[in-house]
Amino acid sequence: MRRSVSCPRSISAHLVSSGDMRPFSSHQVIPLARPTSASRSHSLNRASSYTRHLPSGNDASSTSSLESLQQLKTKEQEDDLTSQTLCILKDMRIRFPGKSDAESELLIEDIMDNWKHYKTKVASYWLIKLDSAKQRKVLDIVKSSIRTVLPRIWKVPDAEEVSLYRMFNRVFNRLLWSHGQGLWSCFCDSGSSWESIFGKSPEVVTPLQLQCCQRLVELCKQCLLVVYKYTTETRGPISGIGSDWGSTRHLVPGSTQFFMRSSLYNTKYSSSAMTRSNVLFTSQYGHL
Repeated sequence: MRRSVSCPRSISAHLVSSGDMRPFSSHQVIPLARPTSASRSHSLNRASSYTRHLPSGNDASSTSSLESLQQLKTKEQEDDLTSQTLCILKDMRIRFPGKSDAESELLIEDIMDNWKHYKTKVASYWLIKLDSAKQRKVLDIVKSSIRTVLPRIWKVPDAEEVSLYRMFNRVFNRLLWSHGQGLWSCFCDSGSSWESIFGKSPEVVTPLQLQCCQRLVELCKQCLLVVYKYTTETRGPISGIGSDWGSTRHLVPGSTQFFMRSSLYNTKYSSSAMTRSNVLFTSQYGHL
């Protein structure tokens, strides 16, 4: 009688698997253990949180840098336009009616060279003879000219949009302060007392802006001297217009007698219909 010898199940299984010659692809792949839904959710949340945080920091930095660059560009543009304005103001001249630019400048220089002789007379004319409304009209000769040229330089519809012009308005008001004492003080001592208006303001005034204001004051002084000289010489109302000025060339409507000219402005900014930066002393001021 044969005795059958049975092999243990574990050995039998080992023999079968070792003799199996099937390709690897047919082998049963044991799946990897997947994380639980709770741990997977936690990992995703942590990754998404990190992802959100990183770009937001970059975006904030980029935005800040862009804003700084834009502010710098705007500041540079403003400085450039202010510099152009200063050049135009320095080039502006007020002409005595019937005289050339050179003759008008000599007239102003003569008054200043003989200031001891003219001082009392000019003071009487400005502080006593002229009331507040007439004083304002004298300074409007300068103010209106500047109001005309600024929009072309700054490329805006109205001069009121230019911060420099609003600064000018403060200077004009200061010159008319205390019945014209503001302007008169500019003929005395250092002549810079009007600059105190900027010390009381939180607004920072750049050196270029201050130079523009200083030139503005100088033009107002010259304007007063020319108007004074004309009224004392003519002793009568102003009528008619200069022979070298056509009505189509007036930047400001009216019969222009005193005018402010800037050849630089005419070259760079005037259109063919407005070829002169002229002045603004019309016949309505003849009674000054």
